[in-house]
Amino acid sequence: MRIEPFSPRHAAGIADLCRDLGWPSYSDVDTVLKGCCAAGVIVLVAVVDDGSVVGFAQVMGDGVVQSFLAQLAVAATHRRTGIARALVDQAFAASGTERMDVLTDDAEPFYKSFPHKTKLGYRIYPA
Repeated sequence: MRIEPFSPRHAAGIADLCRDLGWPSYSDVDTVLKGCCAAGVIVLVAVVDDGSVVGFAQVMGDGVVQSFLAQLAVAATHRRTGIARALVDQAFAASGTERMDVLTDDAEPFYKSFPHKTKLGYRIYPA
C-alpha cells in the first residue's frame, strides 16, 4: 500500500469507495473530479499494488493556520491496518496548517487518539 496525491486516475476508485460506504455526495466520478481538484483542497489516496483505491483523505484549508478534514474513508477490507492514521497524518502535514478541525458521527475514539482539543461543532445547511 502507498499513499499518493490525488490524480484524475483515482476518481473512479474514490467514487466506488464512497458508493460502497453509502456516501452519495462523492459517488459520482464528475463530482469527485471537481471536488478533489478545487482550490484549497488537498486529497491523498491510499492505493494497493494493482492501483486500486482503498482509502482517501480530503483536507481543505488556508495553507497557514486552519484546515478541515472534510472526508476520510478506508475500505472495510483494509481497516485497522494504519491506513486511516497515515492518511490523516500525511494530509495534515501536506496542508501546511497549524491545526485541523474534524467532525465525526461514528469515529470519535479514532480521532481522540490524536493530540487534540475537543470543541463543539456544527454542520450548517442551506435554509
